[in-house]
Amino acid sequence: MKSFKFSGLLIKVLVCVLAVAMLVPSIGVSAVSEKTDEVGYETYTYWYEFTGSTRKAVYSKPMYEVKEVITSDVLGCNGDSKIEDVHTAKDGMTYVLDGANSRIVILDTEYKVVNTITSIVDDINDVYYFHGASGVFVDNDNALYIADTSNARVLKCTTDGKLIRTYLLPDSHLIPAEFEYKPTRVAVDGKGYVYILSGGSFYGAILYSPEDEFLGFYGSNDVAATLGQAIKTLWNRLFMNNTKRAAMTSSLPYSFSDLWIDDAGFVYTATGGAETTMGQIKRLNPGGSNIFADGYDFADQVMANNSKIVSGGVQSLIGLAVDKDGFVHVIDSTYGRIFIYDNTGRMLTAFGGGVRAGMQDGTFKDLAAIAYNLGNDDIIVADRRANSITVFNISEFGKLVKSARAKTIVGHYEEAFDEWEQVLSLDRNCQLAYEGLARAYYVRGTTADDEAYASQCLHTAIDLAKEGYDRETYAAAFGNIRSELIRDNFTWIMIVAVVLIVALIFALVYSTKKQVRLIKNQKLHIATTMMTHPFDNFHDIKEKGLYSIPICFGIIILYYVFTVMETTVGGFAFTYFDPASYNALFILGETVGFVLLWTVTNWAVCTLFSGKGKVKEIFTVVCYSLVPSLFGSIVYVIATNVLVPDEAAFLSILTLICSGYTLLMIVFGTMIIHDYSFGKFIGTSLLTLVGCAIVLFLIIAVTILVQQTWGFISTIYSEILKLF
Repeated sequence: MKSFKFSGLLIKVLVCVLAVAMLVPSIGVSAVSEKTDEVGYETYTYWYEFTGSTRKAVYSKPMYEVKEVITSDVLGCNGDSKIEDVHTAKDGMTYVLDGANSRIVILDTEYKVVNTITSIVDDINDVYYFHGASGVFVDNDNALYIADTSNARVLKCTTDGKLIRTYLLPDSHLIPAEFEYKPTRVAVDGKGYVYILSGGSFYGAILYSPEDEFLGFYGSNDVAATLGQAIKTLWNRLFMNNTKRAAMTSSLPYSFSDLWIDDAGFVYTATGGAETTMGQIKRLNPGGSNIFADGYDFADQVMANNSKIVSGGVQSLIGLAVDKDGFVHVIDSTYGRIFIYDNTGRMLTAFGGGVRAGMQDGTFKDLAAIAYNLGNDDIIVADRRANSITVFNISEFGKLVKSARAKTIVGHYEEAFDEWEQVLSLDRNCQLAYEGLARAYYVRGTTADDEAYASQCLHTAIDLAKEGYDRETYAAAFGNIRSELIRDNFTWIMIVAVVLIVALIFALVYSTKKQVRLIKNQKLHIATTMMTHPFDNFHDIKEKGLYSIPICFGIIILYYVFTVMETTVGGFAFTYFDPASYNALFILGETVGFVLLWTVTNWAVCTLFSGKGKVKEIFTVVCYSLVPSLFGSIVYVIATNVLVPDEAAFLSILTLICSGYTLLMIVFGTMIIHDYSFGKFIGTSLLTLVGCAIVLFLIIAVTILVQQTWGFISTIYSEILKLF
């Protein structure tokens, strides 16, 4: 009868704990501030490693502002026009391709129309039109290349329309028989190698030597496949009939949508329209291998998760342009955004938008291409539907960020110091400024001759690193401060350590010889010696009833507290804690709630299978078995506050051992109190897990039903009040 009463109490406590945990939402922060007073569109950036693997979007002061919008009237576009590409040459001249009308509009350095090319003429006055062209490029010798898609060729000519040569489909055994040649983009590197992208081709770029010799294909996307997909494909191929096998579609890589070649010869590629945003931007070395942030997700997390944005599918990063410092400027045709990344994969800012509406300057209807003016740092963006060109010029803030970041990447922290201070004074949301200043102070602290000044710099580096969530710099500065502290207080530290060790040894020897028990209370003694004598203690719990429910609750409460402390007060270099989104109630459900749920469910299941354990005994076994995990949590909290990551490899091993020991104690403790064999324990444990899932489902279903009922009643009540 007492077991039934206790089980009823546990059920009530469990329902209360889990209901509260589910009903109280976690506190969150809006992804992006709606502050758009400086420009007519939203600008933001990300704070990386804010909560571990996720990014947090915050408002960013604009790095680029609209300089001017060159409309279709200025460009001479009509209703049939379709701007497909834009390119700025090294001399600052900008070339705008109207593919539908076989037109290239040439703009000078002030973005004024100076010429228009509508056809190409060869030496014998044959005329070449390029209706349906998709790409335009000008090399270092001012030779103009036109990717004439519809006519399956690339035209190379002078900037006044005189044909130099034509690149047709190469006659080579390297070209598959079914290959369809549809040039969409063309680029030429500083040595004269020509790269041609063909629409729908998954082989990579067609590569020509400076002597116009076809060299083969350069680079290609890989097919992303999981182990499960590979097994499924193999199974289908082995056991499908011929009809189904013939109907199978091959999984092919996505084709490149744009490419850019920097002065060092590295080829940057964009892959738009892929089902995944992982690796849509690549940096290829001369061998064609990706060396740029391999596996990095260049997608815009705000656009992917913001419910206020209309659904547009997976982001499509269709164009890119790279400046002299390696900053990559990317456009997304799905949401009309422009992103800037550095060459380590860090996003500096995102701006633009419109989501195919494009009502204000700086927003777009259908982004088609992006170009970069190396002479003045302007970004030029083409809108296919509006048939317009938007020119963004870099702001003073943008110049500071780019300059300081470029210096920081190559390790010139001191040179970037003043610029980062100016950046931080203009925008407190710039995480890169905190990182840059933290590293500058760290270098000062490790190189200064004055010990007091060096210590001050290291402490400042720690403070800035914590503000900027730069765990690498924090760990380095913390390690130096700790070494200094140990060096200055080595004598006292050794004296205290020796005294503690001697006292511990003496206490152990004395208590062993004299048979002294430090803890007189037998029930408390059993709880504190569970790690050293689990089997004997579990037998005493079952046969002698030497257990205490208050001690059990004390253990699980401590376990909950230290689980929370692992995240909230653990060492900064080891933990990822965001107070704005952290909810301790969920941890309460995962710790205390699960213990109560397992206790009740296991008792209910084992009662049906001749289990001899009472509810109190099951509860005691689970709680007492948590002692190793509690010990591991305590050690983790202490160790992470005195060690740096390079010294704490044992922590993961310790956590694994403690968790394994807890599980082992639960196994043997449950077998003892229920008088089960190991096989019967496994069977009832699996049924207990199923039972836990059912109970959780019922709790969630009831909670949702209560919420909906309350909402319905509130609505009815509001409508009744309106009537009166």
